[in-house]
Amino acid sequence: MKNQLRQKFRLIAGVKIFTIGKIAVGIMCFALLCLSCGDDHGIAPLPGKLELDVMFFNPEIPENTEGVYLFVAPKFPPHAINELYLSPNSLPLGADTIHTEMDLPYGHYEAIGLWWYNKTTESNLADVFSLKIGNNYLPYEFDITPEEPVHTTDMWADLNRVERNTYIEGTIYFNGPIPGNTLATAIGAYVKKPEMKIDYLIYLKSMDFSIDENPYHFKLPVDGKGTVRYLAVFWLSDRSGLDDFKTLGFYEDPNNPGTPVELKPKPDKPISGIEIHADWSHINE
Repeated sequence: MKNQLRQKFRLIAGVKIFTIGKIAVGIMCFALLCLSCGDDHGIAPLPGKLELDVMFFNPEIPENTEGVYLFVAPKFPPHAINELYLSPNSLPLGADTIHTEMDLPYGHYEAIGLWWYNKTTESNLADVFSLKIGNNYLPYEFDITPEEPVHTTDMWADLNRVERNTYIEGTIYFNGPIPGNTLATAIGAYVKKPEMKIDYLIYLKSMDFSIDENPYHFKLPVDGKGTVRYLAVFWLSDRSGLDDFKTLGFYEDPNNPGTPVELKPKPDKPISGIEIHADWSHINE
């Protein structure tokens, strides 16, 4: 029972849903949503279906890839990881276009995405590397109904987004101990500063949920192709959802306080010496 509770904590915190070599994908899927299991265990089959063609910009598989999993979200951002429908098996990678299907109940769905898992480090929300975007430039929404039980669509995916070949390194200084009602404390790198709740997932490049001491030395893997325009420390309470980030502090320009610093790490030029001061008073804002 303790192991099950510990695993549930890891799920909600957004860290790895299964430990390499210990927890099978089937168990992970059951923990997330047993109704998405396609085997016959006396449960009636789900009446609807999503049929999806995934088209890869680059079908080359990153070296540390454990798998890529399809997820569908009735609400997005989800309040918790266990609100997602997750495919029980990885997509069969290596082709330019892959067809996959997922059985679903009738209802409205606010997002379709792909979640990457790797073999060496703990996966988190930053590994949601692809979302299908609608005509309004927001996550694609669709319905499964008795009149139209099958929804067919496609999406693009770019595995280059998970090629984190450099890093940003530094130290976070908190102005007090970590509160007892903490679910997770994290540092995240973003392509731009989030303004709305959904931005905290869409603009996310990399995140580390393992902050557990003060001060905390971090080494955050990022890709060496883009720019990090917002590097910040976040907090989630044990009663909050994944869309309830509280920002404790961010890396700001010492000559222009309140302005985030742009960082451009390269594969041969990682960035180190970063200092971020995090203020616990922000959790009450």
